[in-house]
Amino acid sequence: MTSLMKIPDIRKAINAYSRRTSQHPFEDYGNDVKITVNDDCQIRECSVRTQYEDRGKKEIYRPYKGWTISPRKYFSLSEVDQWGFNLKLPEDFIDKNSIVDVNGSAHVEKCTSCNGTGRNNCYTCHGKGKDLCPRCHGDYLHLRCSSCGGDGKENCPSCHGKGEQYCSKCNGTGRVIENVSVWKTHWDFSLKKEVGGYEWVKKEMPCSACSGRGHWRCKSCGGTGTKKCRTCDGRGYVTCPDCSSGYIICKTCSGKGHLVCKICEGEGKNEFRYIVNRTLSQETLRRFICDSRVREFAENGELAYDSTDFSIRNKSLAGIELYPEEVRCSSSLSKLVAKANTDDGKILFQEAKVNSVVATYVEYEYDGGIYKGIICNGVFHHEGNSPIDEWSADLVSMAEKRIKRGSSASALNMLDQAKTAGGDIDKINALRGKAALKLDRIYSAGVSTAFWLYVVIVTPVFFNFYSKLNPVMSWAIRTNNPDWNFYGMLAFVQTLILLGALVVLRIKFIDKSKNAIDRQYSSVWLYFAEGFGLFFISSLAVIAALLLLNSLGASLLTTFVIGLVILIVAFVIAMAYLIIKWIVGIFV
Repeated sequence: MTSLMKIPDIRKAINAYSRRTSQHPFEDYGNDVKITVNDDCQIRECSVRTQYEDRGKKEIYRPYKGWTISPRKYFSLSEVDQWGFNLKLPEDFIDKNSIVDVNGSAHVEKCTSCNGTGRNNCYTCHGKGKDLCPRCHGDYLHLRCSSCGGDGKENCPSCHGKGEQYCSKCNGTGRVIENVSVWKTHWDFSLKKEVGGYEWVKKEMPCSACSGRGHWRCKSCGGTGTKKCRTCDGRGYVTCPDCSSGYIICKTCSGKGHLVCKICEGEGKNEFRYIVNRTLSQETLRRFICDSRVREFAENGELAYDSTDFSIRNKSLAGIELYPEEVRCSSSLSKLVAKANTDDGKILFQEAKVNSVVATYVEYEYDGGIYKGIICNGVFHHEGNSPIDEWSADLVSMAEKRIKRGSSASALNMLDQAKTAGGDIDKINALRGKAALKLDRIYSAGVSTAFWLYVVIVTPVFFNFYSKLNPVMSWAIRTNNPDWNFYGMLAFVQTLILLGALVVLRIKFIDKSKNAIDRQYSSVWLYFAEGFGLFFISSLAVIAALLLLNSLGASLLTTFVIGLVILIVAFVIAMAYLIIKWIVGIFV
């Protein structure tokens, strides 16, 4: 036994323990403790490590690719003795799996999966290599034209199938206003006789362009109303774009009708052979011989050992007297060796060790409480609760009460402090989840309050503003349809758009509340205020955007119509591009 640990060293170890964690009021509290017990404790760790070897045997196969095979000696797996192979022993304790071939066991057999052909029928086309085209049903050259329906004709684009076109001069009325020279007479009092002359007057006359009919025969189609179909060139049928000669080639087998056998990889034969599986594994058994006051620390691995009093390695330690200097250690090692002898595998070698270290058992008083601990290699380990643990537990208990009272924000800060101080992580995380859930609800309540404030108060004001003081300028009201404005429909539609935007904002900000625990506010009202404020400000931005669009003469209704037109034009251009590409592909 060594001499007792000095009191200053004990205080220094306790101070180091107090500084392992933070956010607590007990830093360097070892200076204030009263040491009541200071005892040395001898700890002995007896351990036996065993290297096992397991061997198994089985038959495997692989595709045979023509290599040379030695004459066969083994005709059944039962003839193979897996322990008859002299394999190299490992140099140290390792975990490893390896495979050993059994010479004289290889033989070649025809592949049963493909019956020796090296290939199997394609599972997609069932060996046919191609399938009848489902679109043209095999008639590759005479697929009915989808543009004209097989008639070979399509409506004339100039007259839209009517055969006639409205006269552009009379706008389809058959009558036009023309200047006509007319002879008119009047009595000349100075000459005392009738005199006359020609005058230009406006008179309704039959349209000279259409002979008064209001329309003329379409020149493009000759009055028939139809023209030759541009897709099929008037034939009524086209070549099928989906197939080749009426059939679709199978993509799985590329038209071959068969696939390479996956078992023999197309060779038609497989090589079968026997192998021995070798598995190296190890196991360590431990027993502790020490004071009951420190056994729990030793068994939980909380104490570090830095010395070895005894070590021996042998093929087998059975029957050897181990560590005769210490009766209890020798007995423990013998029991561990006996326990390691198992029928599951063959023992290659074993190793026995006795690690020894001196620890110091300490009891001290602090602030009216009695506490216990172990000092090993200068590191202090507490047995049971310490002042820091008790303080953290009290802080967690207070936080739990605050959560029940509704003070989740301050409780969350207390839980974070207790976690930093080394409190019960599981309980702290559970309480943090409860606090976060309540704070999420408070944040969502702020969003909902602002939402209903807008719906009940702001939205009617918005509607009233648009219906009576519509800010759309006079030059742009025509684009928004005066009838809509007259009936209040423009204001109604704008209000519906605003309500839709408010609903989208509400969903967005309520989903955002899941991160409320990361905000770390000191008061629950701040969570409510953030939810309310963010929604309120975002909604004001939406209203401002609506006002700006309308003040510029581009109401959302106009914007919607323009956007719809752009989408239609883009769709027509895309379809025209695809059709042209398809036609060019046919002729190329």
